Amino acid sequence: MTAPARFPDSVYDRIGSYLPTDQREMFFRYVANLRTLDTGDPLLLLAEGMAVFTCISRQVPEALAGEREKLLAEFARLCTKHEAATANATADTRAMFAAHQKLLEQNIATWHNKEQQTARSLDMCAERFEESADRGISRLEGVCAALHTATKEHQVAAMKAQHWFNRVTLGTKAWPLAACTLGGAMATVIVQYFLTRS
Repeated sequence: MTAPARFPDSVYDRIGSYLPTDQREMFFRYVANLRTLDTGDPLLLLAEGMAVFTCISRQVPEALAGEREKLLAEFARLCTKHEAATANATADTRAMFAAHQKLLEQNIATWHNKEQQTARSLDMCAERFEESADRGISRLEGVCAALHTATKEHQVAAMKAQHWFNRVTLGTKAWPLAACTLGGAMATVIVQYFLTRS
């Protein structure tokens, strides 16, 4: 028995190519029977609709699989690009943080050095102030000692004067006063005499 003729470039040929080899002969007999029907026969229209849906149901998964592979490849490319960008950004961020850390360490070292210099300057100022205060205290002690000595000498002199005044009597006190008065009167007369002659 010869196989029925196939219809080239038809949807039925594509459907037949999807079938197993042992089912193709029966399928092409059925297709040959359909070709004998009138073009407006509802059975033919139903068979053609089923054939179209069969091709679509066979081709769509393959197309979806192809699109899925393309999308997966694009996704992998985007992931690789994102990883590279993330790696570069991470490297840049690490470099920036390293630079900031280095700058911060330099500033801390500078501040530490300035703090040590300030502490040394304060220590030197404190030492100079202590030396100046010690010298001032020594001078003040010397002045106090000299004042104390002078005070003692004055007290001794005052006591001697008091003792001398206590020894002088009224008579001995009066004659110097009278002598001063007479001397002053005589000096006045002499000055008056010379003024009248001139």
